[in-house]
Amino acid sequence: MVDLADIAPIFSSYSASASGELDGRSFTKLCKDCSLFDRSFSSTDADLIFAKVVPKGQRRITIAEFEKALSLIADRRGCSQDDVMQRVADGAGPALEGTKAEAVRFHDDKTTYTGTHARGGPESVPKGYGHVPQTAMKPRRSLSRTSSGACALPNLLNASTGSSSGTVGTVERKLSRTGSNGWIRPITPLEKAATISRREGCGLLENVFEAYCSPGQTEMDGKGFTKLMKDSKIVGSRFTTTDADLTFAKVVSKGLRRIDFLQFKAALLIVAERKNIEAGDVFEAVARQFAGPQLCGTRTESVRFHDDISTYTGVHANGGPDAVAKGTGSAQLASFRM
Repeated sequence: MVDLADIAPIFSSYSASASGELDGRSFTKLCKDCSLFDRSFSSTDADLIFAKVVPKGQRRITIAEFEKALSLIADRRGCSQDDVMQRVADGAGPALEGTKAEAVRFHDDKTTYTGTHARGGPESVPKGYGHVPQTAMKPRRSLSRTSSGACALPNLLNASTGSSSGTVGTVERKLSRTGSNGWIRPITPLEKAATISRREGCGLLENVFEAYCSPGQTEMDGKGFTKLMKDSKIVGSRFTTTDADLTFAKVVSKGLRRIDFLQFKAALLIVAERKNIEAGDVFEAVARQFAGPQLCGTRTESVRFHDDISTYTGVHANGGPDAVAKGTGSAQLASFRM
């Protein structure tokens, strides 16, 4: 005869909480694993029996309430309670099932590997620290193209200027910092932008920033930043207006819709990284827009019946109708009444 002590280990193995109590889902799982389901006892019946024995306002049952549930299961199945308890005692605990992936020849058969995977695969290194040497990297493309007669603006981040002032040299020495976990993290664009002072020519850049701010505002919104990128000829195939919006979203403070001048410089550094060009070229292209936003409109086409006065007919051929105040038309004339 099976007693309560024999089914206690099985009850404990299905308990989902530290208190050793059983919830409704685990109770249904226990009934399924112990092969208690048949034509007269289904999973719906298990949920109804659990609802009968669980205390009001609770969601789990104890082992004493579990014994009452087994008695109700025996009545539902039409067998003795000892038979049901014996099935539970013979159980081996929760039965875990999963889907096994099918065999894929191009993944499982390593003889079919090609390229770098045939030689062991690419190197696994921390994000941002590849194995490509600096000499093998693709050279950065210059953005500024000055005609022979134009006066070129100075490179705002020129290394020679930085060596005299010492600021850009500080930027290069702070390209990486050590985090709390020991890894070397790159300096953020906002931190790098804070090291760029007016000595690098940011005075002209600040004037451009103020010109593209909305009237009465000292900060720039996303619309003005995208307009500046278009006027500077930065927007192209490798940097679209969507990229400009994403760049603005990276530097803008959470909950705000405008950026200050420091965040603006950080955005330009992100633009240079996105286009794979020197940051000085981006600063120089933006600084050329000191005249402010370029406003352009659509010019209407010529319309012969409007532009050629000789084609006018009717009252328009005689100078057009009288232009008088509203409500005081020519109908007031006595000659018109006759």
